[in-house]
Amino acid sequence: MITYVIDDAGALSGPVAFPDIPGFGSQLPGNATHLPKILAAPEPGKTWALVDGQAQQVRDQRGRVYRTADGTAEIWQQLGELPEDLTSQPCPGENFTWVNKQWTLDVYAQRSSLSAQMLEQRDTRLRDAQLRIAPLQYAEKLGMATPEEQASLLDWMHYSVELNRIEQQDHFPGTIVWPDQPQRH
Repeated sequence: MITYVIDDAGALSGPVAFPDIPGFGSQLPGNATHLPKILAAPEPGKTWALVDGQAQQVRDQRGRVYRTADGTAEIWQQLGELPEDLTSQPCPGENFTWVNKQWTLDVYAQRSSLSAQMLEQRDTRLRDAQLRIAPLQYAEKLGMATPEEQASLLDWMHYSVELNRIEQQDHFPGTIVWPDQPQRH
């Protein structure tokens, strides 16, 4: 008889030999079994396991797998086919969804994400522009603005309006022509 060890998932490994225990002889651990012959190498992606007391090749997808709902990774430790909500294919990146047993780029989600990023950049530039505009507006309102400050205020205001209109560009959000920041301070 040939001895194999059974791991926690039920896979067979071996053959193995256990030494005789003095005074007791040959002892078989609880996680071992005898088989009549040496098992052949399993097919790729499979392993040997006991199924209803018989050695059979079963699918072995143990290891890192991914949730089809969101692509998050986890460790799978069971033999057999994966449940429908898991795959061995890693999610290639943001904005991919699981469709027809494969990751597919969600173009709408990608465009929406890129749009949000571009609008965030725009808003940062608008905040920076407002920091330049506010003191110039105060000087103008108080009648203290120099001709250079008045010209600078107009430049910054035009810049802000152009920033606010980036969504109207033909290739937004994929390609944006950012307005030049005014040079006059």
